[in-house]
Amino acid sequence: MYENVKSLDYTKNVLQSDSNPATMEVVTRTNAVKSPTDSPKAPKLVYTVKEIAQMLAISQRAAYNLCNSTTEFRVLRVGGSIRVPKDSFDAWLYRAA
Repeated sequence: MYENVKSLDYTKNVLQSDSNPATMEVVTRTNAVKSPTDSPKAPKLVYTVKEIAQMLAISQRAAYNLCNSTTEFRVLRVGGSIRVPKDSFDAWLYRAA
């Protein structure tokens, strides 16, 4: 069951060259863990205060005041950032219109 190595420099020719270059691509693609945000087509899940201000045509300060005082839509505070879930805000906006 033992085979003698015929060349001392066998790694350059046999192991480093692959007859099928797609093999590496397939292994990498199947073993990778994908995040929902990896794709450029990932749907937007939250709005920033700046985006809310632009949608409502109000100042950013007014948008911050709205986010701090409302119970009409959900507001998430992460560290020093405020994010508003898109589904909650859109439902409030369509009800108000």
